[in-house]
Amino acid sequence: TDESPRIGVFVCHCGINIAGTVDVEKVTESIRNEPGVVFASHTMYTCSDASLSNIKEQIAENRLNRVVVASCTPRTHEPIFRETLREAGLNPYLFELSNIRDQCSWVHSGEPANATEKATELVKMSISRAYHLLPLEGDRIPIRQNALIIGGGVSGMSAALSLAEQGYDVDMIEKSSQLGGNLGYVNSTLEHSSLTAFKKQLIENVNKQRNIDIYLDSEIESVSGHIGDFKVKYASKGKIKELSCGAIIIATGAKPAQTEEYSYGIVKNIMTQLELEKQLSRKKPEAKGQTYVMLQCVGSRIPDKPYCSRICCSMAVKNALKIKKHDTDARIFILYRDIRTYGFRERYYQEARKQGVVFVRYNEENPPVVSDIDGVLSGVKVDSPDFPEQITIEADKLVLSTGLDANEDNKRISDMLKVPLNANGFYVEAHMKLRPVDFATEGLFLCGLAHSPKMIDENISQAKAAAARAASILSKTHLEVGAQVSHVDQDKCISCMTCIKACPYGAPMLNYDHKAEVESAKCMGCGICASECPARAIQLNHFLSDHFKNMINKMFDVVATV
Repeated sequence: TDESPRIGVFVCHCGINIAGTVDVEKVTESIRNEPGVVFASHTMYTCSDASLSNIKEQIAENRLNRVVVASCTPRTHEPIFRETLREAGLNPYLFELSNIRDQCSWVHSGEPANATEKATELVKMSISRAYHLLPLEGDRIPIRQNALIIGGGVSGMSAALSLAEQGYDVDMIEKSSQLGGNLGYVNSTLEHSSLTAFKKQLIENVNKQRNIDIYLDSEIESVSGHIGDFKVKYASKGKIKELSCGAIIIATGAKPAQTEEYSYGIVKNIMTQLELEKQLSRKKPEAKGQTYVMLQCVGSRIPDKPYCSRICCSMAVKNALKIKKHDTDARIFILYRDIRTYGFRERYYQEARKQGVVFVRYNEENPPVVSDIDGVLSGVKVDSPDFPEQITIEADKLVLSTGLDANEDNKRISDMLKVPLNANGFYVEAHMKLRPVDFATEGLFLCGLAHSPKMIDENISQAKAAAARAASILSKTHLEVGAQVSHVDQDKCISCMTCIKACPYGAPMLNYDHKAEVESAKCMGCGICASECPARAIQLNHFLSDHFKNMINKMFDVVATV
């Protein structure tokens, strides 16, 4: 805008989140005479519909061309206020949010006077920055209206079907020779639903869906491009092939955990829950009246692998009930640290108790001890905090609940896509509440066991959520790319490639003049390249160096007058 800055400031009470500590009225009065401010007020909830309508009215009445809101985190609320400015006819980048909740009232709740003073400083700094904001316009990029799904398990197939049924073409890459993933290891759910029939029907639906192309015995080799136009190379039967897509969903699953604990693989009659389930699915009946000991949290919830695999307790209860159904004389002991069958499945735990399954608690520091005679299981000794003496169980079979591990391929694929893994090797979403199936990189999504261990119904729900998020991109022919991206001053660039090495999203590249250039579709506006550039050739739009100089100068001016 060519007009001189006319700034409107709206300070939020946020109920008692801010006003319980900060004197909001005093802050509002303190900033009324700041340069460029023509309107200042305070509201109970600035993000409410009534307050947003009031902002639009004040923009019209006072000819505001910049808006400052002092409230909570921009991570959740900045898009709401930017959209309000757009609806009022202002460029959405003429907005500044001062976080006086997270950065002030919450961290200084015991010092109201100092918190009020700091809030005033923060708002004045935001006003000084808003004074120099410029209107920005993003790019429009074309979108390829097809998706790629990496992984052909229950999550990958569910996501593929969801997209295909909406009319989008889907390519599915699966590294094994058949679809199904971990469904091949289990035959039924705790609720007694047959997974054999479900798996057969799901694979049949995927195979007959004309919008889905399946590539078995194939592995991802490289990924380039950006949201709306990814280029993916994959190896199939010794040949490297390439395909293009507008969005990618990672559904690579997980694998059953391996163990060498409790003499597994050495002493006979020691098995995992998956091996027991396979035995129970055979038509050949087992001997009656046997004693089973099931040991939970084997290799899980320990310092090296601190997470809970969620499925283990349910599998133990499921297999125990299945044994009891065919052999009421069977004796079953489940040794646990904590037992949890999650949600409404808790009733099956109660049913197992009624059927005579004995649950015995043990401590992590004092795990059960396995004994054998000539390499054959003879018994299990357990010290329980619920019993005064050590318990010895003469067992015919010991069943280990081993849980799930992340796939080894995760690291290789995460490096290609530049997406993060957690310490346990599972993929990490952008935000567990705000963006639960998105990666921080636009156009990439995740679902299923690749994200974390969970139940089948949860995997399917997450797969459909990822498909819905992907469809929000594929439904467009063109996509507006945010203007908050880095740009390079070609005259200052010294071709050192520091930005290329520093960027976690692969946005900078070398152009034909061997100078750095930033692909706006890849840039996430993090500013790392601007901070790392030794020649100061890079600036991040909306976060220019001069903006911060003005804020720092204002901070020292405020402190000097106190």
